[in-house]
Amino acid sequence: MTATVLVVDDEAVFRLLAEEALTGEGFEVRTADSLRRARALIDEAAPDVLILDRRLPDGDGIGFLKALQAEGSATIVIVVTAYGDVENAVEALKAGATDYLTKPIQLTDLIIKLHKTIETRGLKDRLKLARQGNNLGPSVEPSSAAMRAVHERLMSVAKSALTPVLMEGASGVGKQRAAELLHTLTWSEKDSDAPFVEVNCAALPDHLVESELFGHEKGAFTDARSTRRGLIELAAGGTLFLDEVTELPLHSQAKLLKFLDSMRFRRLGGTREIAVDLRVVAATNQDVPSAVAAGKFRADLYHRLAVFLLHIPPLRERAADVPDLARSFVSFFGTRLGKRGLTLDDDALAALRAYDYPGNVRELRNVIERAVILAKGSAIRGDEILLHQGRGPAPPEIEGAFFAIDLDGGGRPPSIDQIERAYVARILDHTGGHRTAAAQVLGISYPTLLKRLRDLGLE
Repeated sequence: MTATVLVVDDEAVFRLLAEEALTGEGFEVRTADSLRRARALIDEAAPDVLILDRRLPDGDGIGFLKALQAEGSATIVIVVTAYGDVENAVEALKAGATDYLTKPIQLTDLIIKLHKTIETRGLKDRLKLARQGNNLGPSVEPSSAAMRAVHERLMSVAKSALTPVLMEGASGVGKQRAAELLHTLTWSEKDSDAPFVEVNCAALPDHLVESELFGHEKGAFTDARSTRRGLIELAAGGTLFLDEVTELPLHSQAKLLKFLDSMRFRRLGGTREIAVDLRVVAATNQDVPSAVAAGKFRADLYHRLAVFLLHIPPLRERAADVPDLARSFVSFFGTRLGKRGLTLDDDALAALRAYDYPGNVRELRNVIERAVILAKGSAIRGDEILLHQGRGPAPPEIEGAFFAIDLDGGGRPPSIDQIERAYVARILDHTGGHRTAAAQVLGISYPTLLKRLRDLGLE
């Protein structure tokens, strides 16, 4: 289960860009160019979130919003108004909108506001728990000794509900799945509704980190028009998962450390201390001691998070897990794509076993999704297992190197296009496939990144 978003706007370019951006963030997106079309889509299947333009060719978005409210609709509505039109924004909020955006809309702002709105309404927590591994597939009992050891350690630390955990491992190994499993082991018997709140630290702009984590009071800064609870407050009584924690700016690291020491915090602009009980699970694909030595990560925060340190091994070190993982993904995507009962033939299993998966479990998941789409019979054949798709040359294992590229077969240096393609692929791997975060790392706008991905064949 994933959140569904309906974008209603009469500007075709904005609809297209918004659909690409939000789909890349994992949302299921539909679009409409009029209120009539929006009504038809809502009657067909009500979305979780509605992005609604105020002025449309066939009517006023505020009137449409009031009609939805009168029907008792549970859809979250974010209204789009003209820049500086404060009266329209206030009217939208009075009519029942959860929030508003002003034109021209920056896609990064739209994504951040959408995530924040979903968090505030508690929808994301329910989706997260109901999703059953939508990112990396369903849970699978490990066959390898390495992952059995990881599961045993998770079961041990699950008994201590408030102990911080730091998970280390390469991108795509399944750190988020491990965090979700730990959450389930910890809270399933104590409180089945305990929230699991995920924060992608790499995707948070520096100036919004503290507001997102700790929340803010009305008037704390220019755009703080109302009091907002932060993600820490929303995670109270459950688990706060800080993915890519080493990407937090140093000043935010200091405030996170202070919170961890006391489990108390103040919202931005607030004077009242708020106490919470929760488990913080942090994850990173970086060498944290090296980041500490380079002055990029606080040593005291590292030691505070690493009360319980857990290393998730790469898939190449637990090859025994590949067949069962592959079968679970086949079942998962077969059900989703209307190909129930699909299996893997011997040649397909042999091809999967022989590969070393530089992209780890995430890459295996993508390989199987592609194979399920291509499968023509009742079993996936070996020639339908396509490896090395959509990635640049695998970087050699060079200690301390973030990016490297091999010479071609004739020993010739790569072209600039080849280097750019491989580097962008590496950045996407680094951000876990989150294109908004990749655009921020590369220092380019989201639309520019989408264009480069198309030009480089990395869509």
